Amino acid sequence: MEIQQLKGFLSVAKYGGFSQAAEKTFRTQPAVSLQIQSLEKELRAKLFDRLGPRKIQLTAEGKILFDLTSPLLEEISSLTERFNEARGKSHKGTVRIATHGSVMVYLLPEVVKAFKKKFPECSLSIMNRGRKDIISMLNEGEVDIGITSLKSVPNTLDYRVFARFNRILIAAKNHPLAKKSVIRLEDIASYPLLIPPKGTNTRTIIDQVFEDKGLKYTPAMEITGREAVKAYVEMGMGISVINEYYLTKEDHRSLFVKDVSNYFGRAERGVITRKSRYLSLTTKGFINIIFEHFK
Repeated sequence: MEIQQLKGFLSVAKYGGFSQAAEKTFRTQPAVSLQIQSLEKELRAKLFDRLGPRKIQLTAEGKILFDLTSPLLEEISSLTERFNEARGKSHKGTVRIATHGSVMVYLLPEVVKAFKKKFPECSLSIMNRGRKDIISMLNEGEVDIGITSLKSVPNTLDYRVFARFNRILIAAKNHPLAKKSVIRLEDIASYPLLIPPKGTNTRTIIDQVFEDKGLKYTPAMEITGREAVKAYVEMGMGISVINEYYLTKEDHRSLFVKDVSNYFGRAERGVITRKSRYLSLTTKGFINIIFEHFK
């Protein structure tokens, strides 16, 4: 039994087919098929059920082998990093991160700056992805760290919250709400609201809060992008509810801002890692800097 055979086996199981595994691992389909055939012959076990020309699934024995080999190959894949750490050359390599565009723009700049100062020889790869893709990339070993928020945490992942943020109301400086010392939910519902698209956390919360109170709001516009939201609010196109970390010092000068977390709760952001994955010293360093920065 060879490591390449096991890698081929895991690739087929991971991607659900021989063609897909061959494409992802830059091999030919016949080569991958021969690896599996050889492995099945050696183990005297059928590892996959063929459901169609491009679809397969693990047999019961295949699942046993998958559970046994996954952590072993995980250890092997981290061997180079561990070797470099053991000989004092651990500050090179790449830390791979998947997160949202808003986190990249508003939360990470100072973290990245501090990281590059501490680990100047280490590269960073920061990818803009949605929450589902972040989880998938972590589970498949494509990234080392995910940064997002999770309501429920998959049993394959660890999730640690590093910051919580108020949800705030923003309006133009001359808006009627700017004259009120106390703003009720009914007051917010009486003015056109700039809202994010359906399916986003903030939109779900806004809809749920108004529904629970038996109130209806008037959508002024459904809009994506925090900078666009702030620009349209300043123009007087409507009011909006957003996370406080989207505001700059200039925004506080140009907009009316009111904490409404008593109605809409607080947002959170956390670091996600895969439980079985070895974390390099530089990956741990990036995570530590995040928590130090936001504590």
